[in-house]
Amino acid sequence: MGLESAELTKYAANAFLAMKVTFANEIADICEATGADSEEVRYGMGLDPRISPDFLMAGPGFGGSCFPKDTQALAVTARKVGTPSQLVETTIAANDARKRRLAERVLTLLGDHITQKTVAILGLTFKANTDDMRQAPALTLLPYLNEAGVTLRVYDPQGMTQARSLLPKGIYFAHNALDAAKNSDLLVILTEWEEFSHISFEELQKAMKGRKILDYRGLWKDQNVSDYGFTYHRIGKRD
Repeated sequence: MGLESAELTKYAANAFLAMKVTFANEIADICEATGADSEEVRYGMGLDPRISPDFLMAGPGFGGSCFPKDTQALAVTARKVGTPSQLVETTIAANDARKRRLAERVLTLLGDHITQKTVAILGLTFKANTDDMRQAPALTLLPYLNEAGVTLRVYDPQGMTQARSLLPKGIYFAHNALDAAKNSDLLVILTEWEEFSHISFEELQKAMKGRKILDYRGLWKDQNVSDYGFTYHRIGKRD
């Protein structure tokens, strides 16, 4: 393989996966609007061996070092050689827009008197099992909410040190998940850390002031969150 082919292979592979993630996110939005369940749609699509279920999990948008960088690199290269890629350009724009819509959805769920509300954020890194904050959805969400006057309490198992220098001042960096949830009106799951799936809902009920949960990773989809008095909003499923 020549150098040109090798470089383009890397860009194309990551751009294709980024498009797949973005497609899954848009399908999740359609599911919420129509009453379908994105998890069921993902399962059904994944049964087709031509597609597979990989990278079809809906979420708050892709981040990290590879997808954003390589989609941009492919888009720039394509424009330079006179063959712009509409698919890649749209993927980049759709992913950026999704992160902004996440913040707007949080404000909608908070309702009136935004400046008197507290939001707990569980997860800051762009994915679990890393301390990588590059292009993480949290870097769009938290400044947006902070500017709106929302009080923020956040926790991430590995990303706290990196996040402190990237996020606005005034955000409370909690010692653990329950500390982040303390006196919050709304809890948002932003990163799919395994430890979050084992949180005691009884303890969470005691810690929170409100009873709203926005799960942007579908982490608690198989648990009876509503049994504890919570209103559970899961991405890709109508409330």
